[in-house]
Amino acid sequence: MKITLEQTELAEPEIVIRGNISSPQVQNVVELLNGKKSLQKMFLFKAEKEYLFDITDVIYFEADNNKIFAHIGKEVFETRHKLYELESIGYTKGFVRISKGIIVNVHHVLSVEAEFSGNYTLTLKEMQTHLTLSRKYVKGFKQYVMEVQ
Repeated sequence: MKITLEQTELAEPEIVIRGNISSPQVQNVVELLNGKKSLQKMFLFKAEKEYLFDITDVIYFEADNNKIFAHIGKEVFETRHKLYELESIGYTKGFVRISKGIIVNVHHVLSVEAEFSGNYTLTLKEMQTHLTLSRKYVKGFKQYVMEVQ
């Protein structure tokens, strides 16, 4: 990303972004300039108790029967956030959608393997769990890994 600063006599600073404004890099810059804060910690629920976790501890979020679950190590907790909310607030923390019902933390991905069907299989570091990267989300996943993280 090219950044140019120039001194002018404008009453307030002006920022102009040229190029592919839909890229994740530009979205991150706009969020930072607008002062949006990303989620640092979150409450997760299990057996009538609330637990406080750093969002980066979550390996992946999974939707199942109208509930959203957070996988942390071998533990599974429920969250009250919607999947689209988690996708948005976790974007700058390494989270990207890999299928209709799963958002994964790319920092926990060990390997990516292509399948004959056009889908990919992600292997996670800690759990040796395999998740399916749907072919619909492959381009976004690769772009996120290469440009954002």
